[in-house]
Amino acid sequence: MNDMNKDKILEKLKQLLLSLGFIERRVGINTCYVMGSTYCMPSFVGGGIGFLIEYAHSEEEANKNWYGDGEAFPLEIGEEAILAGIRAELHDSILEL
Repeated sequence: MNDMNKDKILEKLKQLLLSLGFIERRVGINTCYVMGSTYCMPSFVGGGIGFLIEYAHSEEEANKNWYGDGEAFPLEIGEEAILAGIRAELHDSILEL
């Protein structure tokens, strides 16, 4: 997958977070998507890992760059499956709280 496709999927992940009610906020050098006390960052990790959401559970953790990784969705499953998987993860882990 080329960089343009990765950027396109990352942009769609950001739009997904906003559509679910997250608020975009700058924390240090990172742009996060915040809901309650949860700070999320959509990311791409190479080496066959794929797309994931990184989570911090407080502003303090976000400021210290203490993010934990969510489930990874490999490139091979395609854009629609990546977006659907991350939407389901967000719903199950954050939106149900």
